[in-house]
Amino acid sequence: MSIFTACSNRNDGYFLKRIGFTIVALLFIASAATAAAQIITPTPSCAVVPAPYPGTPANGYALYPAPPVTYPSTSGQYAVQYKVANGNWTDAKVYITRYGGSNSSPYLSFSGYTKTNTSMSFVSIPVSASELVQLRVTRVANGPFLASDKVSVRPSQKMIPATLAGDGTVSISRLTPSNFAGEQFILWWNRDATKSAALQGLVFFLNPPYEKPTGANVKTIVTASQLNGDLSAFDTLDFEGTITYSKPGSAEPAGAQAFVVPANIGTIYLAPGSWFQGKLAFTPTTPIGGQRRVYGPGVIDASRFEFDLRHCSDAVYGEQGYAALAALNPSGGHSLKNFVLDGIVIADNNFYATDSLTNSTVNNVKVLSWNENNDGLEFGASTTASNVFVRSGDDSLKLWGPSDTVTNATVWQNYNGGAVNLGWSNNSTGDYGLIDGLYVVKTDWFQPTNPTFIADQSNAVVHQNNAVIASMMVPGTQYGALSPPVFRNIFVEDPPQVLFSFKIIPPRANANTSTDILTTPSVLNLNIDNVFSPPSIVPNSIGFQTLPAGFTFFNQSFSSAYTLPGSMNINLTNVFATNPIGFPVLLTAQNTAVIGGIGINSAAGSSVNVTYGSTPVVAGTIQLVSTVNVTKQLDGSYLGTLTIANHGTGTAQNVALNSATLGAASASGLPDSIGNIGPGVSVTGTIAFPASAGASGAGVVERYSGTYTGGTFGSGFRVTLP
Repeated sequence: MSIFTACSNRNDGYFLKRIGFTIVALLFIASAATAAAQIITPTPSCAVVPAPYPGTPANGYALYPAPPVTYPSTSGQYAVQYKVANGNWTDAKVYITRYGGSNSSPYLSFSGYTKTNTSMSFVSIPVSASELVQLRVTRVANGPFLASDKVSVRPSQKMIPATLAGDGTVSISRLTPSNFAGEQFILWWNRDATKSAALQGLVFFLNPPYEKPTGANVKTIVTASQLNGDLSAFDTLDFEGTITYSKPGSAEPAGAQAFVVPANIGTIYLAPGSWFQGKLAFTPTTPIGGQRRVYGPGVIDASRFEFDLRHCSDAVYGEQGYAALAALNPSGGHSLKNFVLDGIVIADNNFYATDSLTNSTVNNVKVLSWNENNDGLEFGASTTASNVFVRSGDDSLKLWGPSDTVTNATVWQNYNGGAVNLGWSNNSTGDYGLIDGLYVVKTDWFQPTNPTFIADQSNAVVHQNNAVIASMMVPGTQYGALSPPVFRNIFVEDPPQVLFSFKIIPPRANANTSTDILTTPSVLNLNIDNVFSPPSIVPNSIGFQTLPAGFTFFNQSFSSAYTLPGSMNINLTNVFATNPIGFPVLLTAQNTAVIGGIGINSAAGSSVNVTYGSTPVVAGTIQLVSTVNVTKQLDGSYLGTLTIANHGTGTAQNVALNSATLGAASASGLPDSIGNIGPGVSVTGTIAFPASAGASGAGVVERYSGTYTGGTFGSGFRVTLP
């Protein structure tokens, strides 16, 4: 069982979620002479302490750095220049966060990452709406980019071009839309087992202009001592430069302390290049209910806090257990009410990035964290998030409250957690929720390997939280009972370990769950629409877990096997399995294997209803328009990425691609059935051509033709072979 202590600053024991390793020992590998430079000594009683036996890769250990990386740290992996509109080329500051490089993110032996070779570089680029931004990337480490690296940009669905120049640099261009409010994307490449974007990532943060606050009400902060002074005459703080926060009398190191924001401070601005080392903890405003705004492109850096102290709640080390943006509510609870978060970066948090955001607005917020319990954005009730990026070692987007909306979210999920998590208790409602535009650019899971509906008495989690969309909710749940949430337009780049894991499971036994009744029925209703994902590696799960005979939970015992009761209604509309070659395949009740398989489990008297379908046919005009991009493969063959868009007003039914030629070569694998394409909808597939299409640099004609019910379509392009 987990060795977590009970000293959490959370009221709800479900917040002590953890990946399901049977035994996890944290071994502090350091001599007595170096330990003081790394972590707080003597070890606080609230720490997750080492087990009484040597840690090994078999049972797990944490390796704290000696010494930790000093952030902010300039990336030694990449150099980036940018040019906006007709301006000059400008050198951008590229920062880096290293896995295992800080006390907040020690190397965990069971993470699947390498000790010294896993990092994420990031760069912030200022750009306005309706402007062309050009980026030039140089690979500093290990020489220039190579043609065999196959550079591209993720999310691939956004079709952002990346071009390799003769000098080994990569050029990327992006025209921002008229409603631009922030965007994030990743340079993708793959050289070998030790050099790739998966190991040395680079993410671009395009930021709209953020106006610097002015006036007598604004206090400019450049040192920590200014934050400890009298701030009663101000309502706005302007953070400039690097600020390592500390306050007199604290037992915690500088930079591993929380600045308690006074009630009169309503706005905090993080200027370009600013780097606040610490956490921000908010008491209620004066008057109660006032809006708080934290904005600007700067960084909140929690790297100096300790991973092993993330559940502390005592008077001395309790700030270790705060979220990076924490709520201090005298009445209890952990809700950040009436907040506006815009543009900020939260990096290397040792615990959650945010407490529960309620009646709040989140835009262009970026989270970079590594390990379990380093969660991303948590949503209470009535919160809207747009244009966000999360790379997290635990649940990235926690859609727990009613009336939450998330649009244009990009997620890189580390070895643990769900890209979207529906809840860990029975208090998530989800009613009226919406996700519209989720781009899962990478998932690093390698568990579970054998999903099961049989509950584990010793560990209720057992990796079941690892999925693109996951439920860890427990008996008594009423998720979507009033109005099922809608999750739509979801794009997954690589085969996920699990795509869907919708389960009701038994709670973990602790003081906060002792009154839970396992026989209480649950409800889980959810509508999922327009999903494009490769097949999952192991089967997906929809249903209720079965308690094995002999299962006990406090004073509840089950002498025979018992399946948790309730009802689920899951509507899967336009869920497509994508493949390396060809067009997406629609998921139906008869072909669930195309998405990796779906296991269903329920008891007599309970129900799990899964419906499959496509968008209803709409009458109207059909106008199919094709666009194509051709790339050369390492073996000399060519790969065409073809997008077929319906610009008409009606549904094109039974669309099929019948033939494709590139020069004198014909594509393999045709004809290929595509299915229906609704009005305003586009479908993208890949088509392979042999090397006989021609030599690089040759000008050839590329042609495509196909049919749909009642008509034909075709296109031709003159292209220069890459």
